[in-house]
Amino acid sequence: MSCIFCQINQEQIPSHTIYQDDHCRAIVDKFPLSPGHVIVLSKTHQGSVDDLPETELTAMWSAARRISKAMKAADNSVKDVHFLINDGPAANQHVPHVHLHVIPRYGWDLGMLPVRFMTRFVNPLNHWGRSKESAQWAESLSTQL
Repeated sequence: MSCIFCQINQEQIPSHTIYQDDHCRAIVDKFPLSPGHVIVLSKTHQGSVDDLPETELTAMWSAARRISKAMKAADNSVKDVHFLINDGPAANQHVPHVHLHVIPRYGWDLGMLPVRFMTRFVNPLNHWGRSKESAQWAESLSTQL
């Protein structure tokens, strides 16, 4: 299977998994828009929310809400959270597998968000220390969940 999220769900590719159940898996994003950015993956491979079983969509939102609360409990500098689903290529969906972004917001990061969005896949400075930061976030969030 060539879908990276299916490979993560099948544990063929390592990830910093912070939560999973029968319907979804939550991982720390390898290309975060802000520190602690998490992606909730559906367990079923579907490219669109319209095609996803209702039970999985409900489970994904439930997990995202729990993760949001865990983010705020793990780091009191997290002020708010963005919940984001890009549904289809015209909506900037890069991986055709339904996933929900849970992006912590700190209050000071508004100006940096567009820059990180535009450079997160290509900026080598963004990659340095990411693995260590991801592991730390995974541990903090897993403890809170």
